[in-house]
Amino acid sequence: MPSFARGFIRAALLGCFILTLITLSLLYDRRAARYGGQSYNWLAQQHEPKQKSHNNYAAHNRLDLDEKQCRTAYPLLFTDSDGAVARGKFKLDKTEAEYKGLVQGRILNNNRTAILSQLHRAILTSPSALANTYFAFTINDVPKNDSWGFARPNKDTGYDIWIMPSFSGWSWPKAGLGSMDDVLQKIERVEDKLSWDQKESRVIWRGTPWFNPLGHPDLRKDLLKVARGKHWASVEALNETNKLDIEEFCKYKYIVYTEGVTYSGRLPYHQACGSVLLMAPLEWVSMSAVLVRPILAGDVVAPSGVDVEVKDKEGKVEGVVKTVASWEGANAIYVKPDFSDLEAVVEFLEERQEVARRIARNQRELVVDGGYLSTSAETCYWRALIKGWSEVAVVDEAKWGDETGERYETWLVKEVSRTREGTRGRIGNISGGG
Repeated sequence: MPSFARGFIRAALLGCFILTLITLSLLYDRRAARYGGQSYNWLAQQHEPKQKSHNNYAAHNRLDLDEKQCRTAYPLLFTDSDGAVARGKFKLDKTEAEYKGLVQGRILNNNRTAILSQLHRAILTSPSALANTYFAFTINDVPKNDSWGFARPNKDTGYDIWIMPSFSGWSWPKAGLGSMDDVLQKIERVEDKLSWDQKESRVIWRGTPWFNPLGHPDLRKDLLKVARGKHWASVEALNETNKLDIEEFCKYKYIVYTEGVTYSGRLPYHQACGSVLLMAPLEWVSMSAVLVRPILAGDVVAPSGVDVEVKDKEGKVEGVVKTVASWEGANAIYVKPDFSDLEAVVEFLEERQEVARRIARNQRELVVDGGYLSTSAETCYWRALIKGWSEVAVVDEAKWGDETGERYETWLVKEVSRTREGTRGRIGNISGGG
């Protein structure tokens, strides 16, 4: 075949190929315009967390709920803040800057100062303006009087400590955790994959033995001693070889929660599991601890291993967190602080799986399906905290002066720049226009 003929055929084939591509492209564009929105909606539905029939998923992802909507969606959320308001007015004094772990600031015309990003989010998304007020919060384990803290003693005291949401609701990178909603999605996958019968029939715990409450200085050591070598336990002091991702705890039927020097930040993650939570009576109350509905081990298990008839036993343990009268309404079990009854409790639950399954289900349904670990609940709580605090905190503005501190946005950029100093992509000193 002459060379010009071969060249002509190649050109014709190439032209047909290009024409085909153009035609397909036009068809694709037309189909995309027609079905794009429909496809997007279908994909979005595949990635939405599964909705329970009693769980208002849309409400749990809204950050702009007003006070009435917040109280309707999360009726158990405001117990502590309402109680703090009921205690009455108190004088908020300005504390010296040297006090370690204390942040004092001011909310003025909804301007944000250098405080937690959670507080910034709650103010920014509020459907109505929040009251001007001065505030103080501590990031130490042990809270300060007349301030917000992550936890307070589980008893009535003369101290005026207001519980605020844990920082883990935003993120907990030092513990290898991201945002709370990311962790909840990981836990959701575990719970969807494993039925109750497929979970490990053992007690799980990992932790540092020497972090213990003052009232029970051997709490964690006693746990390790009781569970050592037992077939029903995977209880070990934490090290590099046995650490678990937080969602892996949900693969076990029974989870032990232990407080640290005060509270422990892992509680809400364990509450998100469809597992039985076993713990010594709480000495500290956090935002999620108020959702614990414990029953005493002795009210569930008799020495012979059979049920005990429960009468008038509600509230046997004094404190903000009250014990319940029957296992049907419980979502956790209080064991002795020395864990001497732990084995008997586990053996009983293994024999009476309907009891274990009910307690585990109660916990997850209240905490997760009820939306109490959602960002929506957190922002609702922050706004209720600010509102209540502003009503009873008495401030001598002459002592505080006109100092407004630093805007949150400015502080955040400076803080990121400081922590990334010397690294690539450092923020700061940007020139060349807006």
